[in-house]
Amino acid sequence: MSMSLRMARAAAVLVVAVAAASAHYTVKPGDTLAAIATDNEVSVTDLAAANGISDSNRIRIGQQLVLPSDVSPASASVANEGGYHWVEPGESLDAIASRHGISVEMLAAANGITDPSALYAGTRLRLSGSAFVAGPVSGETTYMVASGDSLGWIAALHGTTVAALATLNDIHDPNQISVGARLRVPSASWVCPVAGASYFNDWGFLRSGGRTHEGTDLFASRGTEVKAPVGGTVEQLHGQVGGFQFRLYGDDGHLYLGSHMDSAGQDGRVTAGAVIGFVGDSGNAVGSRPHLHFEIHPNGGPAANPYPSLEANGC
Repeated sequence: MSMSLRMARAAAVLVVAVAAASAHYTVKPGDTLAAIATDNEVSVTDLAAANGISDSNRIRIGQQLVLPSDVSPASASVANEGGYHWVEPGESLDAIASRHGISVEMLAAANGITDPSALYAGTRLRLSGSAFVAGPVSGETTYMVASGDSLGWIAALHGTTVAALATLNDIHDPNQISVGARLRVPSASWVCPVAGASYFNDWGFLRSGGRTHEGTDLFASRGTEVKAPVGGTVEQLHGQVGGFQFRLYGDDGHLYLGSHMDSAGQDGRVTAGAVIGFVGDSGNAVGSRPHLHFEIHPNGGPAANPYPSLEANGC
């Protein structure tokens, strides 16, 4: 999918997400205080208190709400040390790099920035780090044929072809596969976690309590399948903040996390493309636009911006 098409599809998301990175939010038609609070990861009580609201059911269109936070973009410049920089209004990537004595390429790589013009005030940028793009895993895995499976369906599930499966498993008649048979499957593809999702580079956006966004929100209709990008082992979790969540310990050595699902899918050992959940708004995202908060932790370490990986793999 082209950059322009993705940005067009995500236009509605940008309004909310950029508001989350600022210190204020303008009430729009259809907004509720609860929805605004969950979109910006603050409690309704704190949001009401910060704005002197005694009745949470009475807010007006056009009203400017203060978003309670321990750190705001206006005051965050004092924290431009210790390896981070908070983007201020009007700053460019080139100016920020020059200020800290590093190259634009290094700054972009450390933050997964593929379009230098798409820089948002209130974003926290790392001043060092390596570029990371998750990609195809060479080798193969196995798949046990279930009732109703066809070779074509199995091939599509794993991002390969019927011919490749037939050759690898010495199958002479693709219409003849046995339930319970274990097929060798090439694991050379990286599957988009939410097919057709709207998203943009919201890495580093400010959240309540001085936290920053360490993932990419993939917006899609409620109930859209969430798929394992690679084969590995899935652990299904549930928490008050993340709601229905998964942890995928990938065969590629990386840890993948997803939050706010409507419900869980498969757990345990899975192949790339297995359905491991369904898009929703659980946890502290209740009432917001259904989405999957998606993170990648290379080699199980600190989170890296998932945006370049999603873009490189055509998501």
